[in-house]
Amino acid sequence: MLAPKPLVLFIDAYDSFSNNIISLIETTLDVSVRTVKIDDYQLKTDSELHKELQHYVAVVCGPGPGHPEKEEDIGIVRKIWKLNEDHVLPVLGICLGFQSLCLEFGGKINRLAGPQHGMIRDITHSGERPVKSSRSIFSGVGHLSATLYQSLCADIGQDRISESDWETSKWKATEDCPEIIPIAWAESDLRKSSDSGVKDARVLVGVQHKTKPFWALQYHPESICTNDESKRVIKNWFEAVKDWNRDRDRDSAEIVEPLHGKALTRKSLLHQSEQFRPTLNGSATFPYGEHFNSAAEDATLDGSCKLEYFSEIFRHDKNISVAAVVEATQHDLSSRIVLESSNAYEQSVGAADVRGRYSIIAMDVDQCVRFEYIAWSHIMAAFHPTEDGETTHETDLRQFGGVWPFLAQYTEKRRVTKGNSDSPFWGGFMGFTTYELGLETIGVESRSRQRSHDQPDLSFAWVTRSLVVDHVLNVIHIQEIAPHGATQSSKAWMKETARILRIALQKPEPAIRDESGTKHDTTFKVPAASSYESKVLKCQEYIRSGNSYELCLTDQTTVTTHWRPMNSSWNLYKALRKRQPAPFASYIRLGTGELISSSPERFLKWDAEGHCELRPMKGTVRKSEEVDTLEKAKELLDVPKEKAENLMIVDLVRHDLHGVCGSGNVTVPRLMVVEEYKSVFQMITVVQGSIPQPVTHKIEDEILAETAAMERKTRYTGLDVLAASLPPGSMTGAPKKRSCEILQDIEKGKERSLYSGVVGYLDVGGRGDWSVTIRSWFKWDDDIYYDEKHDCAMDVWKVGAGGAVTTLSTPEGEREEMLTKLNGTLGLLQGTKK
Repeated sequence: MLAPKPLVLFIDAYDSFSNNIISLIETTLDVSVRTVKIDDYQLKTDSELHKELQHYVAVVCGPGPGHPEKEEDIGIVRKIWKLNEDHVLPVLGICLGFQSLCLEFGGKINRLAGPQHGMIRDITHSGERPVKSSRSIFSGVGHLSATLYQSLCADIGQDRISESDWETSKWKATEDCPEIIPIAWAESDLRKSSDSGVKDARVLVGVQHKTKPFWALQYHPESICTNDESKRVIKNWFEAVKDWNRDRDRDSAEIVEPLHGKALTRKSLLHQSEQFRPTLNGSATFPYGEHFNSAAEDATLDGSCKLEYFSEIFRHDKNISVAAVVEATQHDLSSRIVLESSNAYEQSVGAADVRGRYSIIAMDVDQCVRFEYIAWSHIMAAFHPTEDGETTHETDLRQFGGVWPFLAQYTEKRRVTKGNSDSPFWGGFMGFTTYELGLETIGVESRSRQRSHDQPDLSFAWVTRSLVVDHVLNVIHIQEIAPHGATQSSKAWMKETARILRIALQKPEPAIRDESGTKHDTTFKVPAASSYESKVLKCQEYIRSGNSYELCLTDQTTVTTHWRPMNSSWNLYKALRKRQPAPFASYIRLGTGELISSSPERFLKWDAEGHCELRPMKGTVRKSEEVDTLEKAKELLDVPKEKAENLMIVDLVRHDLHGVCGSGNVTVPRLMVVEEYKSVFQMITVVQGSIPQPVTHKIEDEILAETAAMERKTRYTGLDVLAASLPPGSMTGAPKKRSCEILQDIEKGKERSLYSGVVGYLDVGGRGDWSVTIRSWFKWDDDIYYDEKHDCAMDVWKVGAGGAVTTLSTPEGEREEMLTKLNGTLGLLQGTKK
């Protein structure tokens, strides 16, 4: 049996990069990391903290938002520096942990003149000194380029060192902090012009305590843009850790599972649901999810249902009009779901990978069971269609551990293993989630919860019949999932659908009604320029105070119109998809919600083998006469502000993925690449992860076989990644939780709703694909305005827009970016330019 690895304790200050640090440590060192939160109530007493620490060889005090002088921001980290000789452990502080160490031993915490968030700086360190210190964790380290995320800096008296004495004195402790030895700096010649916002000549970024085993770094060694020399720093630190423990006979300390520290990866959703099963006593029931009544005969008491996949290929010899397919095959306008790659045939874009390949059309949506959930309600409502309307079945989600474990179990019990590998979707859930559902998943109470309506934060239809259009091969997959024995009925439906398609696709593309010249008595309430600029300034103040690195500010335009008939929104969607073709366009009419979107941003995709991919998009340039080539766009986006916006979200996304995929299983194959679309250029990054897969081969040993069977039963799926990644980081900022709390305040609790949420599917084959809901319009049936003057009800549509605010932003620039995005969507009715 292998000897257990030494344990390192990571103290998490609710940062959105923590998992990246844990992955760096576990993949660089032969250790296992366990995590506790700074406010872990179980460790508030000294005795409990001492009991926990005895299981570890070292501690890492991580980064986080806030100020080290505030108890709520620093928590138990402060106790680490005060440990007596009997309990002290080697410690590495990072960012907030660095500031706390300096503060504890006489330093001051000041604001940088020029905050550095997502900025890549060259680091001058003690390993480059002519006379090197044997204890330095920078020994043998070469050129170090590192990412900084800081608004605050530690002052140990460096500003009182004269220029003439700087080179020799910068490595010495000062009278102000005699116990703190500087070992790394970020230095700048302020006489040289720079657009990166650097305004501080000397920023301390590395220290060690003179006598105690404490080291700290102000830069982020885990960032994707910090070079590999950072790994050598981590290795050097752990060599010092081992030396310290060996000198005190702690290297042979008993290594057992700690009382409170948790591993990097959370328990899977299926595992969480299984935990509740023994306490249910058969009381938990799954509402049936099939639109056919015979499903009940094949469903077990726990909701399992054996399904089979049926399909037929319809071939066509020219570009396929999705709009024509929808209009030919669907006449009921009360429910409709279309996920379209509306730029599939666009020639005015760059590389082929920005064009979507597939479009998915849900069939018979009015006959599908619809699931709705309101965040914080604990109740899942299932709406079953009947001849007279629909019946409702409510399930208390606390029986399953919450909404996400419920969905994981529901889809698992309807898993289909055999189907058409050429089709990305065979059947399953299709629909949307709101931004507010994402707030629930990270524990941020929405200020808009005190609402009088019942608008869902999750609305999924269980789709059993669908069409998948392959725009590359010019084929349509006609498909159905149904119980065993439904072969004849499925074949009859597919044959009839093929007949309808054959007739429809002989006709020309359906005409798009020109809405821009039509009078609808429409009014627009656009965010006031002064108000939006004021919000940008508030964002920057929060950033300068150290509470956030980047805030993705948004606002909404309200469109009130007499444009009531449901087919009008379909016409609006067709016009939008033509004006702004995008790989993730969508039209959804489900329950009381209605959404049209031309989103260019994929949020998350995963396959049945556990490979997942996120594509955060930050950095936008609209095409114009001045910017009409990819090369010109790259020049405009190759600046510190734009790259920092993208980098911060990339590091955040890596953190989210590491929480499911584990250490070493996340990569970034494409970093800050500019892509060309019809009307804009976008900077994107591709982040990929591998979801842990259970053992599938036969095991002879009975105990090991039982363990493997349980692993398969409680395995991770793409749904774990989806739940761990909401709300989309590109719509929040970093750190995610604190940024969302701040945005609740700045946006005055205004509900973003569908905007900033996600749209997509959960497939019975174990796959999923979701896009970020931007460039969109949405409305709710119960959100209407009564016009007393004209004595009629008016629809109220919402159109969101915004951008990422950093310290390098300007209020005017952010307002212009918001309006540019807004006008691209509103232009359908305003007659504005793209």
